[in-house]
Amino acid sequence: MFGLADQIAEDHLERVRLKTDYISAVCPFHKGGQERHPSFWINRTTGSWGCFTCTTSGSSLKYMLRELGLSSRKIEAEIEEAEKDAEKAIKIVHAKRKRKAREGFEGVSLLPDSLLGVFDYLPVDLVNEGFPEELLQAHDIGFDQRNSRITFPIRDLKGQLIGISGRSTRPGEVPKYLLYNGLRDMNGKEVQGELGEWFPQYSNDSVRDHLWRIHCVYEDLMSRRWEQLILVEGYKAAMWLVKHGWYHTVAIMGTKMTEKQERIIRHFGVEVFVFTDNNQPGQEAAVNWCQRLAVSSFPVYRVRYPDHCDESAQPDDLEDKELEAVLQNSERVGGKYVDKRRLARKQARGQREKPWKR
Repeated sequence: MFGLADQIAEDHLERVRLKTDYISAVCPFHKGGQERHPSFWINRTTGSWGCFTCTTSGSSLKYMLRELGLSSRKIEAEIEEAEKDAEKAIKIVHAKRKRKAREGFEGVSLLPDSLLGVFDYLPVDLVNEGFPEELLQAHDIGFDQRNSRITFPIRDLKGQLIGISGRSTRPGEVPKYLLYNGLRDMNGKEVQGELGEWFPQYSNDSVRDHLWRIHCVYEDLMSRRWEQLILVEGYKAAMWLVKHGWYHTVAIMGTKMTEKQERIIRHFGVEVFVFTDNNQPGQEAAVNWCQRLAVSSFPVYRVRYPDHCDESAQPDDLEDKELEAVLQNSERVGGKYVDKRRLARKQARGQREKPWKR
């Protein structure tokens, strides 16, 4: 189905994005193709298709082409041409995905971007906390009305959607953050998960091996257009730093750094600034991250909070000048190599070896 689905999407749909398993595009059956978030999807393997917004769907591409007004003769001609290379394309794509997944740079289970149309609502709580709507929209952060959770899309290095995390807006609800799944274990019995209505076979097992926002900074770090990376625990902390101009910030999504996350960080070989929460779990995480990264060739810094901050302080509790001060005064804890020529250039300009805003 790969060749056929791709050809149909390119020829008959708008704003097409090809993923390993799915195609997302603007739905041709409602709003005249003027959606902000494309809500139409095609399964590249089975040929099934549908729209998350208007709920139009079908189990075959032939039926979709008929709905789009194509003649039977043209439908048969397109299918015959595309199916010649379909089997070969499937083998190549799946082999590449498994290899990249083993390396930790690509997701194993992918989701179509059109799924985000289900959560295309403004997270009012974050707006009230000072996050600009434009920033939230740029990161596709939405709201799950059914579960009353703010949704954070998680992407791999290539920008492919591999998971969704939901932050509860109900006081005291446990867990506060929930990685959405296709199925969940409930007292030894499998029940439908948050994504089970659409993707019951989806698994979030490998999502925690990735870094949130890593796709945003990947090209800058690999090309050395930027040489610093800030590590924080959570989504809000990362967004807060981005809001204040510290664009090259990623989130570990918790206090535990996995081996694959560590591998991705080492892959860049840039200066790393560890900026965890100020509570005991956060400070223990900072020690752990610094110890693991300190043996690297690149410099590693630990960010300390101002004296007036208590144990509940988080990066998003600090304002612009405070953020700049703690980052500039961070403590170097490891790293064997310093580019002396780059350091000399910065010292000549009166700059310290610290991260600067984009």
